[in-house]
Amino acid sequence: MSYYCFCVIIKNGDYMKTFLKLVSIFFGSIIFINGVGLFFVSNFNIGNVLTVLLGTVIILTAIFLKKLNKWIKIALISCISIAVVCSSFLIIYGKTDNTTHTEDAVIVLGAAVHGKTPSLTLKRRLDTAVKYHTQNPEALIVVSGGKGAQEDISEAEAMEIYLIKKGVNPDKIIKEDRATSTYENFVFSKNILDEQLNGKYKTAFITNEYHIMRAALCANQAGFKNTTHLHSNTNISYLASGVLRECLAVIKYLVFKK
Repeated sequence: MSYYCFCVIIKNGDYMKTFLKLVSIFFGSIIFINGVGLFFVSNFNIGNVLTVLLGTVIILTAIFLKKLNKWIKIALISCISIAVVCSSFLIIYGKTDNTTHTEDAVIVLGAAVHGKTPSLTLKRRLDTAVKYHTQNPEALIVVSGGKGAQEDISEAEAMEIYLIKKGVNPDKIIKEDRATSTYENFVFSKNILDEQLNGKYKTAFITNEYHIMRAALCANQAGFKNTTHLHSNTNISYLASGVLRECLAVIKYLVFKK
């Protein structure tokens, strides 16, 4: 009887390992396909590459786990775990909004533009800005973002056009079209707001949830004190790419402070 129970436990353990292996391959395949698909619908960026790489690593780790060296196993599993933990932290942190809708200005951080059309990610940020505008129509809206290599016009110009089409008063929109990084978004926007608004003023910024933490650090470094933030939700198709890219960006910020 004891021998029979032992055999059942061993078999059940094998079934569980097989199940976990198949689940890992399934999710790894979804991530891989998602990353490949992004190359056809979005501008090229490191996040797409990282998504394909992560999916590949998960699939290969699941298939060849038994054949891998112990330390390679530990390294791969550790890297995947760190990516998951870091991504989860950024998303959870970013979803905690603290805007009061009494700010004097709101800064909308730029994102990719396809030709002259805002990407889905950027549209969601702008839609969030429109909602904010309905609750605080007196606040200035600074649209911040320069022109990228794969863009026909600056992100700021594309954002301005989109907001006007959505009914935002053009007199309330200020373009900042030189920034090429999050840090520059805030530095250049602050220069404009210092000229536009006399004395002390309160600001908020809008970006994707996974980007909130680094943006807040950059805002503080640029001279914005106690600025508030409001997140836009990332489309699920772009979430892995955006979060993985942001994990690297956070590491870069912690090292270079920009």
